[in-house]
Amino acid sequence: MQPRHHLLPLAITMAFLATSCARESNREIPAAGVIELSDQFPGAYELIDTSGATRTAASFAGDVAIIYFGFASCPDVCPLALGRLSAALNELDPESLADVTPVFITVDPQRDTPDTLEQFLSFDDRIIGLTGDTSAIEAAKRSFKVYAAQEPLADSELGYTVNHTSLFYVADRSGRPRVALKDSMTPGEIAAFLEKAVNWR
Repeated sequence: MQPRHHLLPLAITMAFLATSCARESNREIPAAGVIELSDQFPGAYELIDTSGATRTAASFAGDVAIIYFGFASCPDVCPLALGRLSAALNELDPESLADVTPVFITVDPQRDTPDTLEQFLSFDDRIIGLTGDTSAIEAAKRSFKVYAAQEPLADSELGYTVNHTSLFYVADRSGRPRVALKDSMTPGEIAAFLEKAVNWR
């Protein structure tokens, strides 16, 4: 099971974002925050969700998927990014929200079991957590060109952390990643982009 103290950064992040988003009015999309992707990003994967069911990119066909790679014991970067994603979902109009599937893929399959991910993502049950064995995770990382590498942590119960790419990948309704959004984008900016993405043709 995920140690409870790992949930504290996420809870603090969510409280901060709930306050800041209430004040946010700028929903313009910064060009510097959007990275166009080529067909060198196939976005293929075959993983399992928190219930043990197999999921692939085809599982979400028909929706626009926003995919983030991270890990449950991440102390800061992942909680902040997921907090922004959750807040962005809250800003979507109901029609757009119904067409968006948020997905979290672990880069730490050794520790992130389905049960661990379920607890980690319990703050927002809209986000689908995916894990798998090491080879399946490596294949998913290659498909999105995600960098992730373990770094030893001296004098820590965790033993290691994972340095990794921190981007939101947005896949169209066919499952192909079209863009990556920088994790510095605000919830309002992410929401504005997703409302545009649901109208992609």
